[in-house]
Amino acid sequence: MTTRIVLVRHGETEFNADGRLQGQMDVPLSARGVSQAEAVAPVIAGMNPVAILSSPLMRARVTAEAIGRAARVDVGIDERLKEVDVGQWAGQTVPDLHRNDPDYTRLMTSGEDFRRSDGETTAEVAERVTSAIHDAVRVHQGETACLVAHGFALRAAVVWLLGGGYPEFLRFGGLGNCSWTVLDRIGLGDAYRLGDCWRLRTYNATVM
Repeated sequence: MTTRIVLVRHGETEFNADGRLQGQMDVPLSARGVSQAEAVAPVIAGMNPVAILSSPLMRARVTAEAIGRAARVDVGIDERLKEVDVGQWAGQTVPDLHRNDPDYTRLMTSGEDFRRSDGETTAEVAERVTSAIHDAVRVHQGETACLVAHGFALRAAVVWLLGGGYPEFLRFGGLGNCSWTVLDRIGLGDAYRLGDCWRLRTYNATVM
């Protein structure tokens, strides 16, 4: 039995456009972000999700609500789908951090996972987001569920579900605003006899 998980990153915010780290700051969609959400909504609705779950942060929630209207599915909220907590780095640009935080450049170039300011590590983010995905698979076996969240969080979850870790996370490209990524959870009864595993079908697809 195959269960399909569709992961959608939220639309653009002014922080995205300015290159500022958002973390768990509750930043709204920009006008372009709203347009992106409306454009992607019928695409995701066409995948026939039976459930839509969203991060509680408004940029994800508004994106999910656009998809929900198109799919005629109510949106549920899952706290585990929040973006990575970047602590005191939130609101700063990368040049800001290179200039103001002497540890930032060293951490970013170390090749090893690290805690972002007083926030989270990549592994911690992956653990909580993958737990939400596994719960969605358990509840919606053999169906399609859509989870709307954030670029870093979704990228980490995809890599961990596929058996990778931080080195593989660094090799995966970032997710665009309102991109979608599709994963199939394949059970032992699948015709291809691939065993109980995840298969990546689509990564970082966008309409605009």
